[in-house]
Amino acid sequence: MATVLQDVRYGIRMLLKNPGFTLIAVMTLALGIGANTAIFTMVNSVLLSALPVKDPSQLVVLTDPDSHGMSIGSQDGDRSLLTYAEFHAISERNHVFSGVLGLDSGMRKINVALEGQNDEGAPASINMVSGSYFSVLGVNPILGRAFTTEVDKARDANPVAVISYAFWQGRLGGANPVLGRKIRIRSTSYDVIGVAPPQFRGVTIGFAPDVWVPLTMQTEVFPGEDFLSTEKNPVEKTEWLQVLARRKPGVTLAQAKADAELTFQQYLQSQIGTGITGSEQKDFLNQHIALTDGSHGTSNLHERFGKPLVILMAVVGLVLLIACANVANLLLARAASRQKEIAVRVSLGAGPGRLFRQLLTESVMLAGIGGAIGLLLAQWADALLLQLVSRGPSPVPLDVHPDARILFFTIAVSLLTGILFGLAPAFRAARVDLNTVLKGSSRGVVGGAAGGGRLPLGKILVVAQVALSLVLLIVAGLFVHSFAKLTQVELGFDRDHLLLFGVNAVTAGYKGPAITQLYKDLTARIAALPGVRAVSFSHNGLFSGSESGDQISIEAYTPKSGQEMGARFDHVGPNYFSTVGIPLLAGREIGPQDEGGGQRVGLINQTMARYYFGDENPLGRRIWDMFPTTHTDFVVVGVVADAKYNSLNEKTPRRFYLPAFQPLDESETRFANFEVRVAGNPSAIAASVRQVVKQTAAPLPPIEMQTMDELISESLTSDRMITKLSGFFGALAALLACIGIYGVMAYAVASRMNEIGIRMALGAQGGDVLWLVLRESLLLVAIGVAIGLPVVAGAAKLISTQLFGLTATDPVALAGATVLMLAVAILAAYIPARRASRIDPLVALRYE
Repeated sequence: MATVLQDVRYGIRMLLKNPGFTLIAVMTLALGIGANTAIFTMVNSVLLSALPVKDPSQLVVLTDPDSHGMSIGSQDGDRSLLTYAEFHAISERNHVFSGVLGLDSGMRKINVALEGQNDEGAPASINMVSGSYFSVLGVNPILGRAFTTEVDKARDANPVAVISYAFWQGRLGGANPVLGRKIRIRSTSYDVIGVAPPQFRGVTIGFAPDVWVPLTMQTEVFPGEDFLSTEKNPVEKTEWLQVLARRKPGVTLAQAKADAELTFQQYLQSQIGTGITGSEQKDFLNQHIALTDGSHGTSNLHERFGKPLVILMAVVGLVLLIACANVANLLLARAASRQKEIAVRVSLGAGPGRLFRQLLTESVMLAGIGGAIGLLLAQWADALLLQLVSRGPSPVPLDVHPDARILFFTIAVSLLTGILFGLAPAFRAARVDLNTVLKGSSRGVVGGAAGGGRLPLGKILVVAQVALSLVLLIVAGLFVHSFAKLTQVELGFDRDHLLLFGVNAVTAGYKGPAITQLYKDLTARIAALPGVRAVSFSHNGLFSGSESGDQISIEAYTPKSGQEMGARFDHVGPNYFSTVGIPLLAGREIGPQDEGGGQRVGLINQTMARYYFGDENPLGRRIWDMFPTTHTDFVVVGVVADAKYNSLNEKTPRRFYLPAFQPLDESETRFANFEVRVAGNPSAIAASVRQVVKQTAAPLPPIEMQTMDELISESLTSDRMITKLSGFFGALAALLACIGIYGVMAYAVASRMNEIGIRMALGAQGGDVLWLVLRESLLLVAIGVAIGLPVVAGAAKLISTQLFGLTATDPVALAGATVLMLAVAILAAYIPARRASRIDPLVALRYE
């Protein structure tokens, strides 16, 4: 122990003796370790962290952890979400769970007003949960109490709420007493009965509820909607709940899955006969519970950012390896300046092992200091990362504070890094040739064992740097090229000067014909505003994340073998296509006349027309929607161009459009997304539109407006993140490679000063010497490129799914990265090469 402390004290003195070297090495390592810690912190928060609840390993998820929102209808295969009735059936009939909880998967933001406020309040994240929510999770409020299963026994009878610690400290200013305070959601006042612990942010990664209220208050949170009652027709389910459960002690995942599946199938069997025909039974029973580990909860981020974060983790790992190679080269060069010191220690009795330990201790100390600074840099970087992954001005609610796992990761990476870059210099220095050094050779420690001072080990490290840097540059080039192609995709409509907002008429109290009249009034009054060119609306909207789809049948049409008979659809208002800017290719668009009980008409997109009708004219053809509870037809009166609806990289689906005033079902009219085409800047008219909506429909809550450009930008969040970060890390890798090449070539020039002097004395010109040094540098790069290109081919599988419109062997990215790497090498080698070309032969011949 005493010798270790002695090594540490001596190492500190040596690092302080060379502040320039120490600063460069520490900052190089801090960048590499900090980048790894920053990305790992995000990976930890999104993919690895367990919920801050009691014994999270005993939790299971009975639904798809990545599914959110609501689905109306019936889903085959593994169920993404469950209905309220299904949740209760599993909760009451299972034999393997000590408790089951359900929660609204919609991640909703609703205005919440505080006691005494007369306005609508401010938006807050509301989560409707079952009475068993807190008890199953084992979460105890720090103030007050949580509601229990008693709240599940009666509907609309328990207006109580548990608030988050952040909501208490933020909106309520940390007021005490807080228990008994009232908050208003819609028109209902809720008593605050508890405050959740500060570390508890719900069970959905990426969504932090401000207020939890009972599921049985659903009709108060969403007036006019009923998501709790058992469906009249079991094929038209309202699937909206995420369901988690806690296993009883000793119950395995396999046992829990088998019991949950049996309970679910028994429930489905009990529904057969209530409106299901014999031909539909087989499909109806093909619904299953895909039970999975629930220790990580559910996630709003895993699907979008899981794969990009894994790629970025690999990228920053390569950056760290490049940083290690750089510092190893610095240490090799520094060892040359310490050769007399080491020789003296050897002559006084220090053995190779003692020298090796001393030098490795110094390396680990460098890495430790770099790791500490890197941890600080990571905290700053994670704040920027949260902005990059956020869709909108508010950062994603992720806990990126260092925890034990992150600290352990940083310490482990620092230690491994110190050993990795310190091994080669320590081995080299420990093999000192005492006689050579004491005779005065300037190349005893490094050059003598390296063959003429050319430092082949250093050059090997440079080759490795070049190969790794090339990989990162190619990856960055691929993502930049992919993103450029993505942003140039034709939308199929005019994105400029388009303003969008949504209204939920049913929640605001409108029913039946009043909904139709509301949409007509809003359309007419907004259209009358100065600067508005056109107004229409649609049920699903553009880039809203909402979709509808059904099986279809075409009159006098026999499907080909294996042909799919299904399509997406939307209900649209009059003049929708001319408003949005989707070109009409044939026939007419939906107009004001398309309402009432007459023959329903519809339009199909170009993909659907080509898929089913080929070169035939589809106008006048009759198509049936085959959903069991609607089963109605429409006549095709037009064909429109294909358009992107939810994503720029989506494959255009078959789609048909129906009049909003002739809906397949009344549920299709309860929500509308309005599209407003303006003459100038959409943001300039937003206030006028808000005022018109408020005057026309006072019961509606304040609308949230976005331009089409903003919605498209939000849809590119994950693509933009990985493009920016891979570009940054690629540039960092190139910079480190440049420094590495410069260091090695500068050392090579210094160690070959006598040789260069002799060459020039024998007639070599400055240009000859310049080319001699540059040629050596380019050779190193050529070897690195030859190694790096196959590595990229091997990594193609990892990144190919994140690319759009190109492959991992894209020639533009490969050629661009290679040329850039060559340019970096020439730039890095030019300064020492130019210095060598200007050497005075007499000075060089006397150089030692």
